[in-house]
Amino acid sequence: MREIPKEQEAKIKKNMTIFVIVVVILGLFISLDLILVTKADIGPFFAIPVKTYEDGGTKEYYGLGYKVIRYHQERGKRSTEVGPWWMPYSIEPTEISMLDFALEFRNYPKRMAKKYENQYLKITGEIKTVEPDDKKIILKYRDEDGSYSLEVTCSMLDSAKTLTHYKEGDSVQIVGTVSALSNIQKDKPMLVTLKNCFLVES
Repeated sequence: MREIPKEQEAKIKKNMTIFVIVVVILGLFISLDLILVTKADIGPFFAIPVKTYEDGGTKEYYGLGYKVIRYHQERGKRSTEVGPWWMPYSIEPTEISMLDFALEFRNYPKRMAKKYENQYLKITGEIKTVEPDDKKIILKYRDEDGSYSLEVTCSMLDSAKTLTHYKEGDSVQIVGTVSALSNIQKDKPMLVTLKNCFLVES
C-alpha cells in the first residue's frame, strides 16, 4: 500500500479540521437562529426570504435544512412556525370547543401542553368577562359537578368599541394563537392564554 507523504497528510488533516470547524460554527448559528425565532420571535437571521404572501405580509424563509413562515395576516394568523423545507403554508385554525379543551387538558395535561403550544385555534365558548379597555375577553367552562374548569384569556385585535357589543354569558367563537397553558392547583381553573385574537362572526 502506497504511503501518503507527510506534507500531503498534514494538508488533509488541516482541511478536515477547517471543515469540521466550519460545520460546527454553522450548526451553532443555525441553532441560535432557531432558538431566537421560536422562543423570542426574532429573526430569522441565517435564512433567506423567498416569498411574501398578499395576505397582510406573511413571509417564507429558507435556511440550511429548515424553513420559517412568519404569518402576518391582516385579520387572521399571526405567529411563526419552523419546520422542514416542505412545511406548507397553512392558515386554517384547529377548531375546538371549551368542553373538549377542558376534557383534554384535565386528562392529558402534559400532552396538551405539547400538542397545543403555539397552535392556531378557533375556540367556541361562553364569555366570563369582557375588558374592552385592556382589549381582552375571558372565556369560561365549568362542568356540572364542578370537578374541573377552564378559563381562556384572549388578547384581542378587535377594537375596544367592538368588544363593548359583547357581554357575560354570550356564546362566541374566537380565533387566536396559544401563548401559554398552565395546569395549576386542584379546585382552580386550568388556564390558557391566546394572543392576536379576533372574534368570528357567526
